[in-house]
Amino acid sequence: MRAVSLLEVNRLVVGEVERPVPAAGQCLIKVLVCGICGTDRHIYKGEYPSGKPVILGHEFGGIIEEVAAGSKFKVGQVVSIDPNIVCGKCSDCLAGRTAFCPELTALGVNINGGLAEYVLTPDSQIYPVIDGLNPLHLAFIEPLACSIRGLDLAELKGGERVAVLGGGVIGLLVVQLAKLAGASEIVLVTRQKFRREVALKIGATRVIDPKVENVEQVLSGIDVTFECAGAPETIAQSQEITRRGGSIIILGLTAAATKLEINPFNIVVNELRIQGSFLNPLTQARAAELVGSGKLNLDILISKVIDLDGVAAVLDAPPAEGDIKYLVCP
Repeated sequence: MRAVSLLEVNRLVVGEVERPVPAAGQCLIKVLVCGICGTDRHIYKGEYPSGKPVILGHEFGGIIEEVAAGSKFKVGQVVSIDPNIVCGKCSDCLAGRTAFCPELTALGVNINGGLAEYVLTPDSQIYPVIDGLNPLHLAFIEPLACSIRGLDLAELKGGERVAVLGGGVIGLLVVQLAKLAGASEIVLVTRQKFRREVALKIGATRVIDPKVENVEQVLSGIDVTFECAGAPETIAQSQEITRRGGSIIILGLTAAATKLEINPFNIVVNELRIQGSFLNPLTQARAAELVGSGKLNLDILISKVIDLDGVAAVLDAPPAEGDIKYLVCP
């Protein structure tokens, strides 16, 4: 089978590798689609820890091609895959904090993932989807699961003023989730005009171009700020625009070595709650159900569909103007 293998930092190879065979408790998935994530860029550039060599790709789904004896799944089922494999037995797993499992292993990060024609997947990671689902939408289930985690931590009750800093796929999914949660105002901040236009079509009530407007001067009193850019600049902005007693949910991923300054005095006197949101603990099934419900506009987020040979060029370059989500169909 063909696959995209990361051999070392900044070195990808697209070529033939051995097709795996499922053992007990595993299925072989024929990959229909795999999304390219910002984390893939960080892994490629050595800014996020990963195994090497490894087949990249953690946002994927496909058709079950082979099953091991005794599996509860059937050949031909269309499924979404949760890439984050945990032990299920440690104190964190038992408490629902699966993202902190000391044995956490991720498909496409530590072990072979979905940028391939086939991928070997534990049965525990498989989530069937509704019949007739657009196959391209399978690539959105994992990032949506991560976004749902952020909304869970925000504890929106309805009527809140929400800001979303960053107009990538996570930011635009959060806009839609905030709308479904009943936020009264949803402000998206991003430099890219196309992403601002998309945000207004899918639920944002206002958009801001930070190149033109001073975000900290024109925006204040926000109940919940979602930082989805993974940039020191926007993390700093979030502390200035969030109201006293408000919450900041950080979903954006920076390079692992990034450091930034904070003002503890402001955090204390303003009683700001700054909360990180990591991975998708116990949210994959909800994400699969929500994607199947048709309540989200996902087609508008698809920028381009490419094959395996186009992956290296995408990871080598920053997102172009107008790009939101690249999907790979092996």
